[in-house]
Amino acid sequence: MNMVVAIKQVPDVPNIRIDRERMTVIREGVESIINPLDYVALEAALDLRNRHGGKVVALTMGPLQSEEALREALAAGADEGILLTDPAFAGADTLATSHVLARAISRTTPFPDLILCGMQTIDSDTGHVGPQIAEELDVPQVCGVSEIHVDEECLVVKRVSDGSLDSVRVTMPVVLTVTQHICEVRNLPLGALEAAFSEKSIVQWSMDQLGLEESEVGLSGSATQVWRLRPPPPRREGRVFDASPQELVDHLIRKLEGLSVLDEEEEDQ
Repeated sequence: MNMVVAIKQVPDVPNIRIDRERMTVIREGVESIINPLDYVALEAALDLRNRHGGKVVALTMGPLQSEEALREALAAGADEGILLTDPAFAGADTLATSHVLARAISRTTPFPDLILCGMQTIDSDTGHVGPQIAEELDVPQVCGVSEIHVDEECLVVKRVSDGSLDSVRVTMPVVLTVTQHICEVRNLPLGALEAAFSEKSIVQWSMDQLGLEESEVGLSGSATQVWRLRPPPPRREGRVFDASPQELVDHLIRKLEGLSVLDEEEEDQ
């Protein structure tokens, strides 16, 4: 089974900074990590490869520093890493990002049986990229997957939807987005990290190598742009009262009366 895992290097959330002119996340100089759910997707792909054979390709779009994420994926066990990097890709929304990723996936040989993504990322939290890749490639998709089972030329996957557990049989090739429940992420051996950073190579593809035009990528190829950013309103201060049940009820009633939620006539009734 040949698999591509789309991973994203994201800023460590407490250190996120914003370019106020372009309304985009500043990634340079900020400590970054592999998006946690993408790491889970990678681990799921490695487990499938170990049980059913094939290869795992880790794929990411980003600046040159994103190579670190791919080398970490190689240390985890990925067979190949592909970095899609070009200044023209900067500022892409999920649509432009998915377009570039799908073009790259379509040029991998052989075409993958399974494309895996995390269900969402911690920097934008949209959950768009996996489904949009599937639409670009015109292949089936199942989102929010918590189990994957191989059944001959098909996959049987499970997901929680509207409070029920769905079991879906789907033909390959297919795009799956996964939740954290699908598997546990292992710790990386130090030796594997050293080898990934010192001995292994990363393939780089630019806009021209992918046969794309500037109008298709980055800000020019984006259907959406951030217009304004503002902090959420401050939360109201909470208070904790420690008293007997009757005293707490009396206190709550006085508070509700003060807010005009209750009046004395309703209380008497």
